Amino acid sequence: MEMIDFCKSLDFMKLGQAINRQNWQIAAGTLQRMQRQAAETGCDVFDRNFIQLKQCLMHKEQLAAKNILALIIAKRAQILNSTGR
Repeated sequence: MEMIDFCKSLDFMKLGQAINRQNWQIAAGTLQRMQRQAAETGCDVFDRNFIQLKQCLMHKEQLAAKNILALIIAKRAQILNSTGR
């Protein structure tokens, strides 16, 4: 999997839905899968945000999690727009 494929992944949407519904276990599982996929692709752009988001999920802080997810989505959009895909 390359970085573009990772950024096109539906996991970003699944993560957002889980956070909005306060389904912390699904959100944590999705985040863990995303961290693994990002590591496999060598994509370290999201590392710090993923760590921060993991902390929010552990403490069930929905607003903070949404804010960090917004940053992640913005980075994702920037990557997709810069490649023209």
